[in-house]
Amino acid sequence: MRFNGGEPLSWSRLERILSGRPGPAPVPVEHTGTPAGLVYAPGDAGAGSSASPQHPASPASAPARSSATPFAELHAVSSYSFLGGASEPEAMVARAAELGMTALALTDRDGFYGAVKFAEAAGAAGLATVFGAELSLDDGPQQRILPVLARGPEGYKRLSHLMADAHMATREKDAVAYPPLELIAERLGDTCVVLAGWQWVDEFEHLIDCFGELNIVREYEVAMLPEDVDRHAALDRFVQIPAIVTAAPAAATRNQARLAAAKRALARREALGDAHANLHPMGANWLRSGDQLRTMLPGCEEKLAYSVELARECAFTLNLVAPELPTYPTPEGHDEMSYLRVLTMTSAQVRYASRPETVRRQAMAQIDYELEVIEELNFPGYFLIVHDLVDFCRKQDILCQGRGSAANSAVCFALGITAVEPISAGLLFERFLSPDRDGPPDIDIDIESGRREEVIQYVYSRYGRDNAAQVANVITYRRKGAIRDAARALGYAQGAADSWSKEVAEPPALVAQLADELRGQPRHLGIHSGGMVICDRPIADVVPVEWARMEGRSVVQWDKDDCASAGLVKFDLLGLGMLEALHHMIDLVRDTTGRTVRLWELSLEDEGVYSMLCRADSVGVFQVESRAQMGTLPRLKPRCFFDLVVEVALIRPGPIQGGSVHPYLRRRDGVDAVEYDHPVLERSLGKTLGVPLFQEQLMQICVDAAGFSGREADAVRRAMGSKRSPAKMAALRQRFFDGCWETNRIGEDVAERLWQKIVAFAAYGFPESHSQSFASLVYFSAWFKRYYPAQFCVGLLRAQPMGFYSPQSLIQDARRHGVTVLPVCVNESGREARCLDGDEHGGTMRVGLNLVKGLGEAAADRIEEAQPFTGIPDLARRADLSVEHVEALARAGALDCFDVDRRQAMWQAGIAATEREGMLPGLSAISAPSLPGMNAFELMAADVAATGVTPGLMPVEMLRGAFERVGIVPANRLLDIEDGTRIRCAGVITHRQAPRTAGGVMFIGMEDETGLINVVIPVGLWSRQKVLARTAKALIVRGIIQNASGAASLVADRLEPLEMGEWLSRGSRDFR
Repeated sequence: MRFNGGEPLSWSRLERILSGRPGPAPVPVEHTGTPAGLVYAPGDAGAGSSASPQHPASPASAPARSSATPFAELHAVSSYSFLGGASEPEAMVARAAELGMTALALTDRDGFYGAVKFAEAAGAAGLATVFGAELSLDDGPQQRILPVLARGPEGYKRLSHLMADAHMATREKDAVAYPPLELIAERLGDTCVVLAGWQWVDEFEHLIDCFGELNIVREYEVAMLPEDVDRHAALDRFVQIPAIVTAAPAAATRNQARLAAAKRALARREALGDAHANLHPMGANWLRSGDQLRTMLPGCEEKLAYSVELARECAFTLNLVAPELPTYPTPEGHDEMSYLRVLTMTSAQVRYASRPETVRRQAMAQIDYELEVIEELNFPGYFLIVHDLVDFCRKQDILCQGRGSAANSAVCFALGITAVEPISAGLLFERFLSPDRDGPPDIDIDIESGRREEVIQYVYSRYGRDNAAQVANVITYRRKGAIRDAARALGYAQGAADSWSKEVAEPPALVAQLADELRGQPRHLGIHSGGMVICDRPIADVVPVEWARMEGRSVVQWDKDDCASAGLVKFDLLGLGMLEALHHMIDLVRDTTGRTVRLWELSLEDEGVYSMLCRADSVGVFQVESRAQMGTLPRLKPRCFFDLVVEVALIRPGPIQGGSVHPYLRRRDGVDAVEYDHPVLERSLGKTLGVPLFQEQLMQICVDAAGFSGREADAVRRAMGSKRSPAKMAALRQRFFDGCWETNRIGEDVAERLWQKIVAFAAYGFPESHSQSFASLVYFSAWFKRYYPAQFCVGLLRAQPMGFYSPQSLIQDARRHGVTVLPVCVNESGREARCLDGDEHGGTMRVGLNLVKGLGEAAADRIEEAQPFTGIPDLARRADLSVEHVEALARAGALDCFDVDRRQAMWQAGIAATEREGMLPGLSAISAPSLPGMNAFELMAADVAATGVTPGLMPVEMLRGAFERVGIVPANRLLDIEDGTRIRCAGVITHRQAPRTAGGVMFIGMEDETGLINVVIPVGLWSRQKVLARTAKALIVRGIIQNASGAASLVADRLEPLEMGEWLSRGSRDFR
């Protein structure tokens, strides 16, 4: 870096500087080279500034202008260089356009993570795009970076394959292993350009031998460091190699440079103060204009010009030709379409055999229509692949069901993909698929969570690791993680960071400021909940693939939106805990009673099931166990299956925000009359009492009122999505108004009201197809809870973690339903909970070894395989247990079967656990002395600490006598107290929830021995007692009871800590 930009400093200027006399106002560093009175971007302007002839415009108030010197930045990194860059690709593009650049290259580390977002933003801004990457090459203990730019689509493809192979070669996440330079050069050929900076000066000859002079460019980095002079001088020796100049930016503007420094310190696992010597003094470089670089590096005009020339040579638009789906193997004489038609028609005869004749006729006509649309859109292969996945599940006895908009399709029902029959339900096929649809259909397959991995590995084995991969999920900073990492970066202790992230205390201003900057920034690459892409050729043609953290999983470097933009077809294989629980329940009922339960044969009109749900007795029941759902059930009073469909759709953020919940419930109770804006709407809104709840109703309104076809109605739904087009909306509005008049003579005033309702409703409607799919699982799980409570509880315990409630809450609910719960025992317990017997009146179950803290699944499996045991030494020897394992079992009371209490078992554990196979039996057996016994409270506290559950009693039950003396009301009396009465309740906290739709109100679930208590904490009380409300494991709450609707809620006005509360619960489950 040359002093004063390389220009001579006059003696008069030097004298003024040394004497401290005022001189010209310094130009801010990010505006180096900007003519006085001008700035490069409106974003640099300060608010409230003004200029006058007497007071020239400062850079903060001056008009924006583009750089006069053409320049292309060819070595920029974004926030997708995880813990490396500070700005999103969109922000980098916006800033580059403001600075007047001709092109921008995105060179994130070892991947094309942000390529699609970069390409879309650049396309909108009219900026040329160059794609490249920084390759992390291992050179002994030192890692060196080789920046590479792709020359057009072929270079992109080869570079993508190179990075994919480097990731996959290690079989580890976040690790790469590139081949030697010679092999890299051979694989890239003449399709890429290497940017050789000062770091490669000692190996320039080697680079030239490998890549050739035509594929290497000298890179002059203007880092604003004293070392720049020597580094540039070293590069000057290789005059035969063309050169460019770069700022090597990791941020769009100087405002983000500090953030880049913090992220780079975190990447080094150091605080900013410790990492300072290895970071840029300003944190990182940021984007500069050609004018600025020309001033910062005098004489670089040729390098600036060559950057534009090289960008022109490399730039291309990322309109990649996406791979197609693999061709599905069909029997001889069939193509994909004819085979799909045969499969569908054959299956339809079976699936519709028990349906009424009118439904069968409509179904066959609908199937013919759907198959025509599928053929027109050329999607038969997609349906055959999904059918193959469902068929695999069926053959392997894996419960699965298709859901989502696929439930609108009669073809999907006939093929057994979905369980919802769309003809009887009146569902619109166009909500799922229409000829105007942009892209393939979207079929979600729910698979029992414990066996989903089998299906995923089946996809890998059938289509090949190169041609199949999971979709990535970019994990971004959220509040807790941002505060933790901000505190780490600023050098604070881990304990302080944890307390700030849990809102136990307020973080310092600097931590809060840095955390705000981190929030929303990409942190690392995760796995999408279930999305997989399947292609007919290597996915790396389009995007690199790398290993995920989970064993045997590989992912593409793009999220689902980027995959969709690039044309990659995604299949959603979603794990659903309730399907696993239902499978366990079916098996348990068969094993304990001999009855084989077939879900599809259950009557959906069982009065006992609906009566139970009307009482909000729904702990553990799928989708209706939340606080809000349990509060709505007594008001909705479901009496038929469609009521469950409504219940699932009603308590959603959209209907809540859209104000549909209370109008529907008031109309259902007969408080408000059912009204329609026009009689023609009764067909579409009649089943929901004139209140729109489902997206399909929006489409049906268009069909009934304006005479739209199904295709046109779906066009309305899509046009009102997240990316609304004003032009499309205007055209559809006019079409709707014309159709209303022509079809039903509906005037402009009524048509306007209908249109406004459609526009408002489109933002929050929930698909009826989703609700239909979920409602069946609501009914099935409720049926098991009503008639087989023991099997129901054990099934849920085996499928943990899932749902709102902890194992302790599920076990206590089972006890309230007559189930006897036996404690954990090394001679009787399996790894998972066991059901010994059960019917609708109760049953018997035993807690599993997997709940014992510190034991582990492998040790539990060994115990189950070797049962029974004669004593502690025999247990330790044959189950190969360590001292820690035996002590964990002793603390949990699992060794009581050996006629020793817990303290005696702990005494014997250390010696007995040393016994191993090959030793003479009994050598390690010792007799424990007579030790003081444990009282009931100590045993309960030991159970909570060791397993998290108390099989014999609910912890609050031990305090009931004291509670009654001070007037604390139990949960089972809340509906008997007069509405509006101030009372006190107490219990352990099961969960906390702060929905975004609640305006800052916090909801706490509490439990005592008689049931659940829903506590509402207003904003004011939360702000006064936040620490207690957030950290307490048990509370005494004073407040006003609200129970007029049939569901009880306690609106708190005071919180009191419950003495000994820390011993009553292991902790709560907290949700947003």
